[in-house]
Amino acid sequence: MVFITWPRISYGCDDGMIGPCAPARSESESTLGMGNLDEPTGSKQIFDTVRSLGMQAADDTAYILTSPLRIDRKSALIVGGVAAGIGGLMVADKTIQRAFQENRTDTTDEITRTLETIGFSRTVLGANVALVGAGWLFRQHEEGNKLMRTALVSLEAQLLTEGIAGLTKFVVGRARPGAGLGTDTYEPFEGVEKSFPSSHAARSFAVAAVFADAYPQPVPFLVYTGAALISLSRIHVNEHFASDVLAGAVLGFVIGKALSWRHRHPDIFPGLSLLPFVPEARGGLGLTMEYRF
Repeated sequence: MVFITWPRISYGCDDGMIGPCAPARSESESTLGMGNLDEPTGSKQIFDTVRSLGMQAADDTAYILTSPLRIDRKSALIVGGVAAGIGGLMVADKTIQRAFQENRTDTTDEITRTLETIGFSRTVLGANVALVGAGWLFRQHEEGNKLMRTALVSLEAQLLTEGIAGLTKFVVGRARPGAGLGTDTYEPFEGVEKSFPSSHAARSFAVAAVFADAYPQPVPFLVYTGAALISLSRIHVNEHFASDVLAGAVLGFVIGKALSWRHRHPDIFPGLSLLPFVPEARGGLGLTMEYRF
């Protein structure tokens, strides 16, 4: 194992923290100086960190996209069961849609529109970025580091989920319920503004899965409840069928859990690992580069 480490690395990690924790390094290990971001070279350090984060995201994306090649028998049975459940729910989509629409009121419309707004891509993206910034501001403290790292994984999970959900919409091409074409109208490769799966459900559950893994109760209860309500709001406002919502929720949950697990167990995977970090109390930003054979 070869370590290439920038100095002043400390996450203050604990076992419950999302993301890989950089192990302590001795002075005898190879180092490349980066210094403090308050120094003139700070802009270059930021650039290098952002570039390395992009490389890590690309590596994680490859891991997610190639995961079907590593599926075992147990996982295959679970995937088959989930697929059967989504297919079975499609049979009931029309009945569920009618029930939701017949019970709409001005109050429920107002509530679900608010939930819909919370679940928009730009809202979730802004929240993730804000949490990364908040964690960085309090980087001298362990909880600040933990928040920044968790929000970075959450941001990565959201962006990856958005891409996969959008591609699936484009390929499947299921018409939205509001189009009035029924539950079995499909127009593949005709755009991304389609119904299957629900992007609201996908991104909500991706973010929820990451934060639920990082923090104890009541955080898991709150984030999963919020994700479920946002998902149901899409049926209420007649933007998605129930099976679209379930498919999106499963997609987001799986990606969020997979990235969370991957960042908690970096030593399992061979290859290059590029990890951002903040120092203990003196400010600044840096990277740990670790290559495992």
